[in-house]
Amino acid sequence: MNRKEVKYIVPIALVDLVLNDCKNQYDLLKIDELTTFNYSTNYYDTVDLKLYFNHHNGRGNRFKIRERKYAQMDQKYVEVKTKTNKNQTIKFRKQIENWSESKEFIHDHTSLIESDLHQSLCSEYTRITLLHKQRIEKVTLDFNLSFFEKEKSIRYNNLVIIEVKAENSSTIYFNTIMKKYKIRSGSLSKYCLGLIALNPTLKKNNFKLIFNQFINANNNG
Repeated sequence: MNRKEVKYIVPIALVDLVLNDCKNQYDLLKIDELTTFNYSTNYYDTVDLKLYFNHHNGRGNRFKIRERKYAQMDQKYVEVKTKTNKNQTIKFRKQIENWSESKEFIHDHTSLIESDLHQSLCSEYTRITLLHKQRIEKVTLDFNLSFFEKEKSIRYNNLVIIEVKAENSSTIYFNTIMKKYKIRSGSLSKYCLGLIALNPTLKKNNFKLIFNQFINANNNG
C-alpha cells in the first residue's frame, strides 16, 4: 500500500454536514451489510520510545509498528507503516493469529528485533469508510477514539479524525469539502496523540500546535 495521506480533525457537530456534502461523490463501504467497523490497535515501541521521537523530531524514513484487530471480521494483522523522506506512506501488513508470528516480518521491514519492543499504547475507535466514485481516493472517519496505557485511559467522543488516502494529494476531492468549513489539514498521528494525552510530561514541543487543535476540537464538538 503506497499512498499520500491528508488528515483532518473535525468536531463531531459538523460530521453530518460533511457526510451530506460527500453523498454525490462517494460511496459508503459496506461489508456483509456492515458500514461501521470497530478497530483495536496495539502499538509497539522501544523502551525509550525511539519510534515516537523519530516522528517528533521529523526524521524521514520513520515507521510505526502495530497489531491491529478488526473485531467484526475476527481478523488480526501486524503492520509496519513507513513514512519516507518524500512524504509518501507505505504500509506493509501480514495476517497473524498471535503476536509471536510477527518476529520475522518486523525485522524484514524495520531491522528491529521484536524482543526489543514493548506494547506502548492501545487505541480503539469506530470507523466508516468512503470511496470516491471516480477517483482512487479513500476517506476514513474515526469516531469514539479511546487510548489505553497500563492503568491509564482517556476517551474523546466529540471529534472525528478524518484521513484521506490517495495516489496524489494535490488532486484529492475531499479537500474542497474541508475548505468549505475552513478546516485545515495537519500532520498528526493517533499513536503520538495518544501517548501525549496519557503522558503530560512527555516531550511534545513539535506536537503542541496539533495537540491543542485536537483538544479544542473535542471541547467544541
